[in-house]
Amino acid sequence: MDRLFAEIGSRIRALRQARKLTQAQVAEAAGIDSSFYGQIERGANVPSVRTLLSVAEALGVEPSQLLPSRKAKERPSPHAEVVRDIVSELAPEDQRLVAGLVRDVAARMRR
Repeated sequence: MDRLFAEIGSRIRALRQARKLTQAQVAEAAGIDSSFYGQIERGANVPSVRTLLSVAEALGVEPSQLLPSRKAKERPSPHAEVVRDIVSELAPEDQRLVAGLVRDVAARMRR
């Protein structure tokens, strides 16, 4: 179980960082103490379902995005989910442009 809570905390941290939010900002938006929020991110404390729902709302994600999938390849990383959400709001021609840019940057980084 400890590994599960650590994975949840890791996903929450990645989603928060991808949105460039501080722990204090998310904790305030979720209506919880910032030290408790930090414990959740570290997997040191077990959040209630109500708290998980509040954190998901504060991060602007579906609650299911906070939970790890049973298979690692089943769900994209939190960063990929953030990029997908941002790109989905663009016009189709802009989506193609961003996809091409991401492909080019990723190819360059692999070298």
